[in-house]
Amino acid sequence: MNDPNSEFIELRSLILKSQSEELSEAEAMELNRLINLPGGAEEAAKLVDQLCALSDATIGNSLSMHDECSMPLTNVPAKATRPERNYSTFPETRNERSHSGYNRRNDENAQSKNWTRAYWLVGLAASHLVIGSFAWSLAKPDRNQPAIAAVTLESKPPQIVSMTACVWGQGSIATPTLGQSINQGEILNLVEGVAELKVGDGTSHEALVRIEGPASIFIREDGQLGLASGTLTAKSLGFGSEQVSVITPIGLVLVDGQSSIGLVSQNDVHEVHLFSGRCLVLPSQEFGASDIRLEEGDAVRLSTAKGIDSGVVLFEASMASFASARSNAFDPLHLNDRYVDAILDSKPDVYWRFEGLEGDFPQQVKNQGRLPGHNASVVGNPGWRQYQGNRVAELGLTDSASAFTSDTLWPPEPLDDYTIEAWVKPQLYHHGEMICLVDPIERREGRHDQALLLEAFAREWFYALKVLGPNRMRFSHRSPPSGLVLDGENLVSEEQYQVRVWQHVIAQKSAKELSLWIDGNLAAQQEADEPLPANMQILIGQLYPTKNYRPYVGQIDEIAFYSRALPKQEIRKHIRASGRAHDFE
Repeated sequence: MNDPNSEFIELRSLILKSQSEELSEAEAMELNRLINLPGGAEEAAKLVDQLCALSDATIGNSLSMHDECSMPLTNVPAKATRPERNYSTFPETRNERSHSGYNRRNDENAQSKNWTRAYWLVGLAASHLVIGSFAWSLAKPDRNQPAIAAVTLESKPPQIVSMTACVWGQGSIATPTLGQSINQGEILNLVEGVAELKVGDGTSHEALVRIEGPASIFIREDGQLGLASGTLTAKSLGFGSEQVSVITPIGLVLVDGQSSIGLVSQNDVHEVHLFSGRCLVLPSQEFGASDIRLEEGDAVRLSTAKGIDSGVVLFEASMASFASARSNAFDPLHLNDRYVDAILDSKPDVYWRFEGLEGDFPQQVKNQGRLPGHNASVVGNPGWRQYQGNRVAELGLTDSASAFTSDTLWPPEPLDDYTIEAWVKPQLYHHGEMICLVDPIERREGRHDQALLLEAFAREWFYALKVLGPNRMRFSHRSPPSGLVLDGENLVSEEQYQVRVWQHVIAQKSAKELSLWIDGNLAAQQEADEPLPANMQILIGQLYPTKNYRPYVGQIDEIAFYSRALPKQEIRKHIRASGRAHDFE
């Protein structure tokens, strides 16, 4: 007998897939079967409700779609109410999607074979009347209500108007719910997901603020917000100068009416992006900087780190850096014995899965590769995420260290040919070390030189690295090992990496050629003469073995090290064995 939970997981996965591409005929038939299972329609309708949660979600966002969906729901019996959503269960979909994925196809033959997303959603809502109202109706104004008066005596406290499948951490006053007011002095710690708040409702200070986990905010005495850490965007809905204010770790940010901004506060790096309108940044005295007036399209970064990367840096604002409404549970990685057998057939020296830990402190991940030893010791407190039969490591979600390091040095001799393979899912755009090979000899104060870096690169994180491009994956090969930021050969992917989506990554050297592969496609290539140095320490999740510096924030799984260069056909064989469809160039 089939497990109903696994059936519902497949149901939700097919619904989510239908939002980015059209389903095949077989997938559409399977989705239809799953919906007709006991409880299947209710499960599907819950997810449709959640897909419509954000006020600017693409699904059903037009007024005409609102009318189409609402009309069949008007006949719902009075006792039929929207079921309570379990925010810890459902995966979430994207906040921003390409318009091409939602354009109605003109080919009538294609329409007869595939379901379009819009009509499928309307049909589901009409056929299974289990939702009394979609969540986005909470965030949209009632067109039959009169406009809010220009002047009101007192505004409402901030209120949550929409959210995805959010996970709230310790320190929050209560588990927030839609429509709930957040009072003065309260703190919201969002571990994952996206939540949208209305601030200053009915006043000239009115704004829509979206916080993206992991993030921590607090409510000030005047009802406006303070950002302790994380990411938020804000749209000022009023008129006039400096109408909305946000207290941040670098000082006060004042936003003009009809303006839109994005704020980032991660560790020692703090940024203000102005997407439209104007804003004023008043840095704290510790920065020694004068007031910064930003015009549309400007961004500023202030760093509290000591060293040559501190100070004030002006650069171009990037809305794409804030675009993610996916929960970290979005895009599950289901790997089975077929994938494991494909990796083992390629005879890796070191192969780390994360299905379980062995031994006492420090616990270890057993090496399933051909070399004896080379187990991975746990550093700090990594988290874990279970996707059906596959468990992955989740790193960088707390202030404490969460990493893995080898108990044996690799490679045993210099290598002209090698391959490093992994599945990675960055949680956000940041500068974090996914895989490093570091010199085991400490240079000074816990710092080590590196022979290899495979990292998620940030938005022009460091002045010297601006030439490498923002939000890319970077592969650095250094022989001899070095701690200087631009030493060695540096390969940077042509395209930005995806946030909260699993990507298969290969860093490779074949004779005198370095290459970086993402999802089976060549992302960058460069010549390199020197071999990979021998006897390096493998490190996953941070730059130095004993210092929680430049942590990788996201999930990682199936890490393999080979003392040879895998050919393209073998790389793609591994991806096919994973069961994940990719378009190979």
